[in-house]
Amino acid sequence: MPCSFSSKCKILSWVMTVSFHKYGDMFFPGTGDAKEIGEREGKFYAINVPLKDGIDDSSFTRLFKTIISKVVETYQPGAIVLQCGADSLAGDRLGCFNLSIDGAYFP
Repeated sequence: MPCSFSSKCKILSWVMTVSFHKYGDMFFPGTGDAKEIGEREGKFYAINVPLKDGIDDSSFTRLFKTIISKVVETYQPGAIVLQCGADSLAGDRLGCFNLSIDGAYFP
């Protein structure tokens, strides 16, 4: 997929992105299919993890730990930046997941 936010976007092979998110059913912005893995120099440096509505803390934690541990083992990053959207919390009017504040703790 071409860079959709700016014609000056750079594709980097030294930045890995892993995104856990809702995808499908005409859900904005329509990107994030598991088949979208990066392009050109950035191929294999993007992992999209589409989630089903209603995912709970236990399922999310298991999925997150499994995927992130494999990414860390494979790519051996020098730094990890975590950005979380609050619309994944249960009860959020924009969200459709069933996550709690307590579930965000990864011992």
